[in-house]
Amino acid sequence: MEKIKKFFMSLKWYEYLIIAFFILSLLTVGIVFHSDVFAILNAVLGAVGIFFLAKGNIAGQFILLPQTILYIVVAFLNRFYGEVIISVLFTFPLYIVAIVSWFKNLNKSGNVGEVKVNKNLSWKEWLSLALVTSAVTVGIYFLLVHFDTNLPILSSISFFLNVMGSYLSVRRCELNFVFYIICNVVTLAMWTLVVFKDGNLTQMVVFAEYIFFVCINIFGLINWIRLKKKQGEENDGTVSTSR
Repeated sequence: MEKIKKFFMSLKWYEYLIIAFFILSLLTVGIVFHSDVFAILNAVLGAVGIFFLAKGNIAGQFILLPQTILYIVVAFLNRFYGEVIISVLFTFPLYIVAIVSWFKNLNKSGNVGEVKVNKNLSWKEWLSLALVTSAVTVGIYFLLVHFDTNLPILSSISFFLNVMGSYLSVRRCELNFVFYIICNVVTLAMWTLVVFKDGNLTQMVVFAEYIFFVCINIFGLINWIRLKKKQGEENDGTVSTSR
């Protein structure tokens, strides 16, 4: 209970305003366009969760667990089976792995729940990650075609970027935000087709959610670079490399 109290006390007043803006904006969009409760809650939890990840705070991982379940429902109802597969087989499990990893690597000298930013991965790890993810992505593409999913090519690209970003998040590497930003743009294109081409305005809240995601992840990349520098200075120029 004491840690929870310290967590809320560590938030700045403007951070409360930002969170309130996310919630009120997405609630307004959802109500105006008659979105269902799953889509609205998914959008609200997603924006708040990503915001805390951008701050390098482990609270974001916990918030994104229920958000992922809600997104699975929303994606399934819109026949984005690729997004469902990504979320069930990769995103949700990787959030759990990330929670364990981040708990082991909290920055004791920082704000409550702040994680230590890792140094860049070795070229061998990058190569292994890229090759394995690419191979699985090819298999996912043919699986999506088999199940007649909407936009299989975009879904496959989204899968590749999401898995790369999720793995780098587990490893506490600031470059996870680069992949998430690109993934958000791809996913935004998918939901643009749903909202505007198909005329399904009830999903406008999901469209708005991904606009927020792009902005928050850009902030996250900048903030993690800052955290990495600050933590390195605090540790005499060394940053944790533990896994």
